[in-house]
Amino acid sequence: MVLDETIGLLQGLHGEGLRDIRIDRIVIGVFFTGVKLSDGSGGVAYTSTADLHDHTCCPSMAAERPFPDRLKGTAVSEILKSRSSTTLSRLVTLVVMNALSARFLTPDRYPVVYDMDALDLVDLKGAGRIAMVGAFIPFLKVFKAFPNIDLAVIEQKKETLKPDEMRFYSPAEEAPRVLPGCDTVIITGASISNGTIDDLLSWTKPGARVIVTGPTASILPDALFKRNASIVSGVQVTDPDLALDLLAEGVGAYHLFHTCVRKINITKV
Repeated sequence: MVLDETIGLLQGLHGEGLRDIRIDRIVIGVFFTGVKLSDGSGGVAYTSTADLHDHTCCPSMAAERPFPDRLKGTAVSEILKSRSSTTLSRLVTLVVMNALSARFLTPDRYPVVYDMDALDLVDLKGAGRIAMVGAFIPFLKVFKAFPNIDLAVIEQKKETLKPDEMRFYSPAEEAPRVLPGCDTVIITGASISNGTIDDLLSWTKPGARVIVTGPTASILPDALFKRNASIVSGVQVTDPDLALDLLAEGVGAYHLFHTCVRKINITKV
């Protein structure tokens, strides 16, 4: 699985030094969750508030919480060892992984393009049949500017789409049928935290351009590349303290990108 393989890579890259890294501060915000580690690195990931507040989820989180009552001061090695499947534990693990990955997401290790959206790296006129897993609103605005675009938006929540976007709608259960026929596939990073990323990538066809995008996707991209991803588009937290202050006040991506977070795109060699 992508998460397990990436955890193994992080453990190998950090080596013995991983034992000394702890959570300095964590904020589970309305839109995004952010963390600052004791080595100064920061990470952010999408907060799935609907799942966190679901009545079937909250009791299990309380009963199965694998972490101490206070996350602050917890060794990241303990976070990575957790195999709990609760929404909260997956979120905490992923945001910690993003922070631990940050120091390795550099041009000397990967081909990196900064300060651009993933779609800026794609020729949409030649993109062929396109599937987008998750209604990524900024991308939908771009797609709607192409009158004859061949697009399927695979989404669990139909109400996420506006009336003029319903022509693109495809229910989530159609993903195994739709994705193999697409030339360009865009997958939201939230699929990493909800555990669907492995299946989604397995349904993409060889040779397709596959983009995994969003702040949640800011992990080492190696495992994603092995599973047919072409571009992994995430973020780099340039000021962890400011990011956490803003998240604690309920801000969204717009304010983060204009103050303390930078877009980063990693392309497969």
